[in-house]
Amino acid sequence: MRWIGLVGIALLALPGSAGAEDGCERFAWPLARERAWVAAPDKANVASGATLVALPKAAIAISLQPAGQVAFELPPERKPRLERWFGGVVRFPALERPGIYQVTLSDEAWIDIVQEGRFARSVGSSGRSDCPGLRKSVRLELGAAPFALQVSGVPSDGIILVIGPAE
Repeated sequence: MRWIGLVGIALLALPGSAGAEDGCERFAWPLARERAWVAAPDKANVASGATLVALPKAAIAISLQPAGQVAFELPPERKPRLERWFGGVVRFPALERPGIYQVTLSDEAWIDIVQEGRFARSVGSSGRSDCPGLRKSVRLELGAAPFALQVSGVPSDGIILVIGPAE
């Protein structure tokens, strides 16, 4: 029995073996900062419908509402796959600099950013189901105007996200 245990430990140490690494290093772009922020215990709690005064410099935990209670700026671009889901909206002030911004989520969800009455253009996305704490990251082109970040199709009543300029 002892021999079998030692062989199992040796196999786990081999590159590419099960358990040797998770999918966090396999996103289309590095997310080490986002992963650390999502794991940090001191996240700001934000209710759906809130308006923030600036982009947060850490992850935020958003309290979501049942689908029928969310006041979206525009209906979500994609219909959620779940029959019962949660969503929310958080509003942000005008950005100091337009450019490519990145939104990274802890769980399965659809992201829309509404700016000047229309959806912001996505320029890339990356998702993994094998990275503890991170599920998806989306890059969008944003102008200098205020915007609303919408999440929909979330299976639970809360989600953690990080938003900031793409690195």
